[in-house]
Amino acid sequence: MRKFLSLFPLFFCYFSYAQCTNCGVTNPTDPNYHFPDNTTVCFTTNTVLNNPTFGSNSKICIASGATLEFQNNVGGVNNAPVFFEVHGTLNFNQATTSVADLDIHVYNTGNITVGGGNGNITIDGQVNKIVNEGLIEVGVLQFGDNTNNTVDNFGNLNINGNLNMSSSAVTLFKNEGGGLISITGNYTNSEQSVYVNCGTIVSGSGFNINGGKIINTGFFTVGGDINLSGNTSEIYNYGLFTSTGNMNNAPSDAVIYNEGELAINQFQGGNAAIQGPSSSSKKGYVVLQNPIQVGNVAIGPNLDLRRASGASDAGTVFMNSNPTFLTNVTYDCASTGTCSAPLVINPGFCAAINGDLPPMAVDDTYTIAPGSSSTGIVLDNDFETFGGPQATLSNVILSQVSTSNPNITLNTSDGHIQVAPGTPPGNYTLVYQICQTASPSNCDTATVTVTIQGAVPCYKPAVTSGTVLSSDFGITSLGRAQNGANNWPGVRKGAWAVVESKTKGFVINRLTDVQVAGIPAADLKEGMMIYNTTQNCLQVNIDGTATGWKCFNTQTCPD
Repeated sequence: MRKFLSLFPLFFCYFSYAQCTNCGVTNPTDPNYHFPDNTTVCFTTNTVLNNPTFGSNSKICIASGATLEFQNNVGGVNNAPVFFEVHGTLNFNQATTSVADLDIHVYNTGNITVGGGNGNITIDGQVNKIVNEGLIEVGVLQFGDNTNNTVDNFGNLNINGNLNMSSSAVTLFKNEGGGLISITGNYTNSEQSVYVNCGTIVSGSGFNINGGKIINTGFFTVGGDINLSGNTSEIYNYGLFTSTGNMNNAPSDAVIYNEGELAINQFQGGNAAIQGPSSSSKKGYVVLQNPIQVGNVAIGPNLDLRRASGASDAGTVFMNSNPTFLTNVTYDCASTGTCSAPLVINPGFCAAINGDLPPMAVDDTYTIAPGSSSTGIVLDNDFETFGGPQATLSNVILSQVSTSNPNITLNTSDGHIQVAPGTPPGNYTLVYQICQTASPSNCDTATVTVTIQGAVPCYKPAVTSGTVLSSDFGITSLGRAQNGANNWPGVRKGAWAVVESKTKGFVINRLTDVQVAGIPAADLKEGMMIYNTTQNCLQVNIDGTATGWKCFNTQTCPD
């Protein structure tokens, strides 16, 4: 969904972030400066330090327009926290190894370079966090043994060598929508690590997954071979994933899931199958430069396989293989116009940095009379996670975000949209949010469009001519009941029973949704009426079945 920001908050945030605050020391000049413990050191002018050292809990802030340059080695305390806030420029003139626990935030005006963009940086601190909204440019980026790392990229991250991590490193690596990561060399993963790409990743060389996980909802291009060795290697593609090399060595428990477009040069998957979406309303598309080898695995469901050139059929798509096929596996369905679902490479969501898929809140439209509530609940078409189980009040947290009219509200205890009496006719919107109960920070929003119609009175006259029947039974609070066809209630023609009052209401059985569902099937009758206290409406059963209950809340002239 589009999100709009007013100019003032954006203007305010820029200037508050662009300045260094709470400075204990400003612009030190000692070339071998020691950054003291628990102190914020700020740089607002260009500064060169030769061999700096860092204490514990040191904080370095570089203001926008200022450059801090480290000429030689940097030193510090093993696993001591060190914080960098980079609004300006931070240069490491040579290869650097950090033993501190790094917490680096590069703002949109900031940049970090190592060795002019070709120097290597090794991160050996135990717990490290990098948030990049600007530019980071290095040669080799190495995550060391037993490190726990979080990298969240919103800007440009240029790795002009390899991206390496040890088998014991745990790294959550996310490229946000709009982010660009360029990797010239090889890059590796570990079994404990996750790559989430919602922007663009371009790799000039190969990728060793080594049991890790990739979730792609953006554009992911791998220029070399992809090695899927490792017990739990997983690729989940919802966007455009392109491999111009070979995909090799996938064990039987590896996952290769495609709901977008998977463009492969060659696939020798070992014992791994290419899987598609379980719902027939979706379709994954696989484009092949060469035949693929998959052995005796099951392919599908809901996949389309196409050779980039020439005919597309089982003989041209597979080689040395004897796969079985799940439902709706086709060959180049676009050429015959028979695709069951369109190609989608912009799914509109981004996984959390740990790989959790977000909830899926879907927009709704209701027409509701004033003083009533919606016939359905907003969660009816929502999902706890993308492609997961339906959202319910037990697996998501439901809240109202905004409404265009305070008379239009969301009942968060049952999910109905409520319209207060007297709300003028018109179109209104309400925004709501669902968050996973198991992960409350994992959320999505949707918009409800509510149309309030004006009254549609019924002007059809009653049938009073011809053969009419007197009404022999009546209940009145007006004290005028008498026998005879010309007296009340007999004068009210054509009814089994007549009820009248100027000061009393007519109340029928009041039942909740649960109580309505508990009515034995044998007792249900066409025309049965109740007032549903859950949905706040008069309900009429139209066919004598459990699914035949309909809210009677729109004034009209039904025939």
